[in-house]
Amino acid sequence: MEITEHISKNGQFTWLDITAPTIEELTEVSKRYSLNNHNLLDCLEPDHLPKFEEDDDFNFIILRKVLSNQAKGNNIHSLSTKIAIFYNDKTIVTIHRLPQPDVFGSCEQLVANGKATTVNQLLLKIIAKVQMSYTDFAQKLNHQIDSFETRLFARKTTLESIESLYMLKRRTGLCRRLLLLTGEVVSALQHRQKKSNELQDIRDNQAKLQLYYDQLTEDAINMVSTYMSYNAQKTNEVMKVLTVFSAFFLPLTFIVGVYGMNFDNMPELRWKYGYLMIILVMIFVFVIIYSWFKKRRWL
Repeated sequence: MEITEHISKNGQFTWLDITAPTIEELTEVSKRYSLNNHNLLDCLEPDHLPKFEEDDDFNFIILRKVLSNQAKGNNIHSLSTKIAIFYNDKTIVTIHRLPQPDVFGSCEQLVANGKATTVNQLLLKIIAKVQMSYTDFAQKLNHQIDSFETRLFARKTTLESIESLYMLKRRTGLCRRLLLLTGEVVSALQHRQKKSNELQDIRDNQAKLQLYYDQLTEDAINMVSTYMSYNAQKTNEVMKVLTVFSAFFLPLTFIVGVYGMNFDNMPELRWKYGYLMIILVMIFVFVIIYSWFKKRRWL
């Protein structure tokens, strides 16, 4: 476990940042700050979803930050990491499993420089940084969808591409659901805090992100449908070619089958021009079928 303690430049609040704690270490911190035991258990649950809980001593928030550069799986645990926050007017405690230098590194500088002078300001900075991870990941997902669409219409899709498309649709849907729950956290903060430009910006950005991920989810689903239609079209083209060949050769095969029967009483077998006549009949049948297909615009 790594614990860093920061005191705001104006002395208004204390920030305790805890990385990768165990249950024993969290229990010790809980005794020090009188944290809610049920919320502490939520901190240790790796797949816990975003939420907000109001308490007498400490309000409790769980956020999930997307691991945009490390996301490899298609479940919540591998796609994102949890950030738990206990806070009141004088103290804020952040607990997370993985180091988050892109979130907490910049927040440490803000506290040290005196640009974050209250708990609410620091809290909003953390939420804004978490939102930024969704923005970066949305751009990555959008690029992947565009790339797949290009390969699809260039007829360069493979089985691996289809697996990637499924993973893409899964990740987009998961991020969309996480954003919806994060939106409830932002709404709860908006009802409990004083109005501020930064909080309004977070609220506006939250709405934009939800619309963006709605569009990405719809695009991913449409790509799956397009791929299935594309495969069906290719199957239809193959069946069309096979049907055309069958239509041409079925009557010819019938004629050959008739004259391949081993009966003695078949006058054409001893006719001098029988072979030539049958060849001409077969060519005539071929031309008739070809003309009929052309008239129907099947060729």
